[in-house]
Formats: sequence, structure tokens, C-alpha cells
Amino acid sequence: MRSFLFSSFVIIPSILCSYELEFNKSFYKSIENDNVHTNLTISVDSKEIDFINEKVEFFQDFIEEDKSVLKKNGSYNLMPTYNYKNNTKHFTGYKGTLTYSLETPKYEKLNQFMTQIIDIKNNMNLNNVKLSISNIEWIVSKELYTKNIDLMRIDSISWIKDYAKNLPDSCDVKAISINEGYSYSNQRHNKNVMMESRASMNIIPSQSKQSIVLNTNYKLECK
Repeated sequence: MRSFLFSSFVIIPSILCSYELEFNKSFYKSIENDNVHTNLTISVDSKEIDFINEKVEFFQDFIEEDKSVLKKNGSYNLMPTYNYKNNTKHFTGYKGTLTYSLETPKYEKLNQFMTQIIDIKNNMNLNNVKLSISNIEWIVSKELYTKNIDLMRIDSISWIKDYAKNLPDSCDVKAISINEGYSYSNQRHNKNVMMESRASMNIIPSQSKQSIVLNTNYKLECK
């Protein structure tokens, strides 16, 4: 589904009887989300750095070896922790945090992957090891987004050619400036969960659609 919007319609007089016609036009397209996405965080608290690194590396090895879901933006941070008593800062230990962005076209694969992660955590039986998952939602994959943006660029070029042919004066397309806009969701289904059991994965987000926009500036020379 596509819709169009005109704005900034300007006629610029030029020499003799010629003139320039400049305006903006927005192209919209609605596409169905094709990937489910979430962010995974694993945190470990301890006074011993070696203990933290051991537990984090155990999770990291499993995550990197698994090929069922796409992993992006993996990072690890180790920070000292403190508490305050009588306005005095006291060192309490360290906190290691491992984060990943996860993506897959199949919710079942994400569910299976997270179930395995939960089992690993539960088998450790440690209160200072925590898992959290946030913002489970359907998104448009980069590949699908790029494909549709390319098609919309072609449509925007074809449109101005047809438009110029139907003008009362003879007009040539002098310049086309195309700026892709942000995609936005018509419907979002998010949840933020501290992962402690398999039951946390029972709520399946509904697949929805997103709208993407292409803003185009046209400049025509007419006479």
C-alpha cells in the first residue's frame, strides 16, 4: 500500500519565459515485519574477577557456537560496584555484563535458543548470575528494508518522468534528491522480562506491519 504527499511547491522565474519548478513529495509503503528481535543481557556479580569471567565465558562460548539465531552487537563490560553508607563510598565487588542483540525470522528458534540459555543459568543455581530479555518485537530486516527502499527510489524516478510529460509546458527534470526516512511501526508488542524460567517465553508477540517513507525533492526546468 502506497500513499503520496506534496509539500514545498515553489515556482522560480528564470530568464525570458523559462522557469524552474521545485517541490517535495513523500512516498509511503507498508510492509510486514519479517524478523523477531530482542536484546539479551547476562550479568554476574562477585568480588572475584576470575569467577565473573569464568561464568561469562561459559555463556559466551554457547552463544557464539549456536547458529540458530543471528547475534549482533555483542559486548562485555566489567565494572566495580559500590554502596554508600554515611555518605561514604564502599567497594562491594565487580559486575560483569554480557549483552547481545538477537534476531531471527522464526520465533520458535528464538524461543528454543532462550530456553537453552535459561537452562544453563538454572543449572548454575547461583543468585548472582542473572538473565534478562527486553523488547521482544517484530521488525523489518535490513535486507527487506533495503529491497523496498530501492524499489521506492525507482518508483519516485518513474513518477516524476510521467508527471513532467503531463505538464502544460515543456519541462525537463533538472535534479532529483532522495532521502530515505525512518521506518515506524503501526503496531508494537514489547515486553521486558527478568528471565528466571521457561514460562517467561510463553507470550508470543503478534506480527505486525511497518511503514517506510521516502522523501524526494524534485527540480524541473520549464519553458
